[in-house]
Amino acid sequence: MNLSDKVCVVTGASSGIGRRTALDLAGRGARLCVVARRRERLEQLLAEMGGPDGGHSLFVCDVSDRDQVRSLAARVDATYKRCDVLVNNAGFSADGTFEGPDDVARFQEVVAVNFYGTVYCSAELLPLLLRSRPAGIVNVGSVAGRFGLGGNSSYCASKSAVAGFSESLHLDLAGRGVCVSLIEPGFIPTEGWPQTDFVAHPIMKHALGTVEDVSAAIIDAITKRKMQRVVPRWYHLLQLPRVMTPPLYRWAAGKMAGARSSRRVATAREESPR
Repeated sequence: MNLSDKVCVVTGASSGIGRRTALDLAGRGARLCVVARRRERLEQLLAEMGGPDGGHSLFVCDVSDRDQVRSLAARVDATYKRCDVLVNNAGFSADGTFEGPDDVARFQEVVAVNFYGTVYCSAELLPLLLRSRPAGIVNVGSVAGRFGLGGNSSYCASKSAVAGFSESLHLDLAGRGVCVSLIEPGFIPTEGWPQTDFVAHPIMKHALGTVEDVSAAIIDAITKRKMQRVVPRWYHLLQLPRVMTPPLYRWAAGKMAGARSSRRVATAREESPR
């Protein structure tokens, strides 16, 4: 797909992967509708992309609110009369072990944004995508959707749901001119996920990807109509122990979870009033 003059909607565009992707798509001649909850960030991004004169627009939206997503779809229709690409990138994480009833609200909030936000945007913009076909939907998942990480059950569950939804939707829409792609980043330092432990580690810092890497994978999936990309690519190997040697994988995952728990306890002690 040639991106020149294509209409692309990018959610979670106020920072990180979404912001970088929006800038890169605009750099290829696409017209962008950038979506997020922070208007001031979107206004800065819009100015950097060239503003309305460049065919770009912004829409303030909480993707977990279906009525707001309906309004987004109506705005895109009124402004552009089409939608060639939807990038479902909006998401967040709320770390913490699952301890019981008090954690259900946090769990629901994460799933509402990461999973249902993806479903709502895909559903409400699908008529426009079908009208504009060949078109594409790119869902930004995570390698955490393929295997559990201790202390982050809500995020892992939400991204696992995104993976299953994406693979099924790809089959549903493949014959109708809409390619559904799943991008699964590994550890990528962003504003919301600074990856402090990895950045400071002399060895693990080399396992980090960048927002530029993810943006490039998204654009590659759009232009070449690919179903899946893992970023960095070698992260595919992390799934091998889970499939081929489950006991070894469970042992290693338990060690990682224990280490993360110890760090959280140590941090809490350091931050507690004396």
